[in-house]
Amino acid sequence: MSHIERDFMRQVDELVLSASPQLQAKLAEIDVAAQMSGRTFYDVYSALSDEDKRQIVILAKK
Repeated sequence: MSHIERDFMRQVDELVLSASPQLQAKLAEIDVAAQMSGRTFYDVYSALSDEDKRQIVILAKK
């Protein structure tokens, strides 16, 4: 695993651990999508649309 991949995973982990209830709900949707597709949470998260990423950033700032 590369340094960049580890940094990405660390950032996502920090986001999950500090998430508000609203952000937790959005992350739960991503988790379900990951489980249904057989991909990892990190893979699904990294492939989010720009709109989904914007929503997460907005929710993370609340």
